[in-house]
Amino acid sequence: MKLNKITYAAAILAATGAFSSCSDNYLDLKPETTVTNGQVTASVDAAELAMRGICMAMWSQYQQIQGEGTTNYMNFNGEAYINHRYGDGLGPDMHGGAIMYNFTPELLCGGTLWDDDGYIINAIPWKYAYNLIQQANTILDGIDHAEGDEKERDFIKAQVLTLRAHAYVKLVQFYAPRWEDSRNGEVYCMVKRVNGSTDAAPLMTLNEAYQIIYGDLDNAINLYKSSGLKREFKWMPDLNVAYGIYARAAMIKHDYAIAQEMAHNASDGYVVMDNDTFLSGFYVDNNDFMWTSSSDQTDLYYWSEYNWGQAANGGYTKNWSLVDAIDIDLYNQLDPKDIRRQCYLTPDKVDVLNAENKKLYNPGDIVAADWWNSDLVVESKNCALNYGAYAKDKKDPKKKWGLYNVALFYSKYYGENIFKGDYESIKIFDTESKLTQYGYYMLGSKGDLRLDKTNYASLNEIVFGAQYKFWSEPNYGGGSYPFMRASEMKLVEAEAAYYNDDKTTALNLLKEINGKRIPGYAFNQTDSKLLDEIRLCRRIELWGEGHNWFDFKRWNLPIVRRAWKPNDPTSGNWQAEFGQNTPVNVNRGWSVKIPRTEWRYNNAIDRNLLDY
Repeated sequence: MKLNKITYAAAILAATGAFSSCSDNYLDLKPETTVTNGQVTASVDAAELAMRGICMAMWSQYQQIQGEGTTNYMNFNGEAYINHRYGDGLGPDMHGGAIMYNFTPELLCGGTLWDDDGYIINAIPWKYAYNLIQQANTILDGIDHAEGDEKERDFIKAQVLTLRAHAYVKLVQFYAPRWEDSRNGEVYCMVKRVNGSTDAAPLMTLNEAYQIIYGDLDNAINLYKSSGLKREFKWMPDLNVAYGIYARAAMIKHDYAIAQEMAHNASDGYVVMDNDTFLSGFYVDNNDFMWTSSSDQTDLYYWSEYNWGQAANGGYTKNWSLVDAIDIDLYNQLDPKDIRRQCYLTPDKVDVLNAENKKLYNPGDIVAADWWNSDLVVESKNCALNYGAYAKDKKDPKKKWGLYNVALFYSKYYGENIFKGDYESIKIFDTESKLTQYGYYMLGSKGDLRLDKTNYASLNEIVFGAQYKFWSEPNYGGGSYPFMRASEMKLVEAEAAYYNDDKTTALNLLKEINGKRIPGYAFNQTDSKLLDEIRLCRRIELWGEGHNWFDFKRWNLPIVRRAWKPNDPTSGNWQAEFGQNTPVNVNRGWSVKIPRTEWRYNNAIDRNLLDY
């Protein structure tokens, strides 16, 4: 079952078409070659190539996706884009440069743009998911008759069923209301497509979607077991991934018994990463990662989501100041000993630098309250920190300065003292300026701050709460982006166990993670505070990995974003126009409308069945 890269790269050309503004483009599977749908499943080898094509569609660049009735269009890069820009971007725990570049405050906070079925942001998840579904359907239509080894055929079929179930879970997360708002699953929310036909297809209920998801995963699990085979790469699904998708789907539906069992099965063979691995940048595969994107840069070039602002050393992080940052209210809930706190540029980092070398790192005598000083922070630029003066003003010696220095030197300190990966290997040399990018600062023979006899440094634009969790390979933001982790499955299992009144299991699983991250961790409560602690652990452990908004949706909790206010250290760290709340009762249980491009093309849709 081993096929070389050149061959399977061709598979995606045969199996997928580039997105465009066309309404039915996710159904248009016309090959770039002369390969027909029948040839896709003529043999086991051909079916495997097509399956690989679906996997590649999860981390490939899609070009010029355009809404209907709007002029906006967008390129995106598959699963990582969906998880980062939506899963994190719509939630309360991250404010990100790329996200705010794409989203208006009105969209972010659940406003009327959610009701614009021609708006591009609403169409992207639909087109992405159905593209995966229709590729899977094409394979499933004929794979039972594919010539070749039966065990290999069963294994490939299991992988394709897993991918289809994953895509339907994505649709549930976006286009269905939360379970509590679904009339016990009887709400109509998506189109039923279970074969490769491009004919018009009717709406189906959330319950029908779950019949497909659970049915596909039950079949896939049985086939994985009967085949006894193993996947070749982590960017392919396997038995553990199928269990993990099952657990995610069950949590959305509050099927906690199923969720606990499936999450437990999913993490088998994997471990919660140790602290050194957690502080190694999240771009190198490890034994916590269960399912990832490919790390091959030739597959995505500069369209990696890491390059687009998620990584501290991403190209667009530097050039466009697309910096992700943590919500200060989440940060302040963390245990002071939590090692995960080191991954964010927050006011308490002044104490770290003062203890290390106050004279060099904090010559302006910055204190925590200065992070709310309007001379040092530009609220209108996502609370950017590097606009304060880095040197004393000779004309006005009483004027505050030095937050620039703190931000630069913590970036330097983090890379040299906290980061556990190969820091030198991820530096990026800028051929134009002849300077070297080390995350958020540039180092070379010129710059704002003199570091030693020969080296100077200058800070790129950086924001209040900037993250150091995610890094990438030079030069185009390569890395193994995690689609699923064992730590996530442990947290799913813990949360489900709590609801199943299995408090001992829930507490032990929580300690399995927090016991590593928090020295001396001694939480032992089993009342509602245990659930709160599991949720808090989930929010910080999985921060930036695409779960935040989806979690708050299924938790049925409002989203609170507090704006930054000058001279008010009790305020938040959100740019004022984005510092708005999202109530639980907006947008039909936080569901997105079916795109106009679908119902205009698909005349089998009875719009009278929709709750809007």
